[in-house]
Amino acid sequence: MADRPDFGVLLTRLLDYRQTDIAWLASVSGIPESELRSVSDGAPPSPSQLHDLAGALGFHAADLFVIADLPVPETLTPCEPAAGSTLSRLVRVTMALPEDQRTYLHETVERLPQLPRVCPADPPRTYYQGDGGFGEMLVTMLCINRNLHSPVAAAKILALLTQGRVYLSPSTLHSIAAGRAPLNPIWLAGFATTLGIPAGDLAAVTRVDLSEAVLSHDPLAAEMATLLWGCRRLTAHQIERVCTEAEAMLLAVPDNASSDDWNFVHHQGGTWWGAPRR
Repeated sequence: MADRPDFGVLLTRLLDYRQTDIAWLASVSGIPESELRSVSDGAPPSPSQLHDLAGALGFHAADLFVIADLPVPETLTPCEPAAGSTLSRLVRVTMALPEDQRTYLHETVERLPQLPRVCPADPPRTYYQGDGGFGEMLVTMLCINRNLHSPVAAAKILALLTQGRVYLSPSTLHSIAAGRAPLNPIWLAGFATTLGIPAGDLAAVTRVDLSEAVLSHDPLAAEMATLLWGCRRLTAHQIERVCTEAEAMLLAVPDNASSDDWNFVHHQGGTWWGAPRR
């Protein structure tokens, strides 16, 4: 097992980075200061404390459970696991569409009803399990909390949202989770973008030095991270319906079109399909 610090240490690192303290956190979370000081001194956080801390710190509660190295409660798990291949298709197509169509798809996801959770007879293979270190923490948040599961789908999502700057093979993701491939600044920044978590927050928690990393805010990537999170409450069938609707918005790209004017998505039947840049 990796020598990963307890949650109290990680919480203190985050508060130090944000230049705030336990007293402030107690006031915004509603948790008594004495309880928070006990957690910062090494006491395991309770589920109710993690829920309250998530709201105060701006984290998804499910992610904070992973950071605390605790099982994510069933009520916070995705509706149906292993929707990864469809999710990567949906993100790829949506990124190519103009803003008004992307907005429509976001609204479609939000309007879909919450259905009962699906428990597959054959649970997805847990590629994400590793040595308990920070690599496993990040891969778990990406693969499990965003219901990708497959390292192939996770690798595609990372490449899409970072515009190819973080192009990892599934085996490399497995090695990161297992602690065999140490985190580097570029990878950490890529995980931050895809998870929708500020890179500085993750760097503070993991103690990865980002001073030499080129960081930039990509509004489209942030939007896709939000879409990815929103889809976790949907079944695989619902996600497939949204993906089919998104693909129906694509247009046949003219033969003489350039990438300056069009976003190319896929080639089918002798024709490129995509969307005009606006």
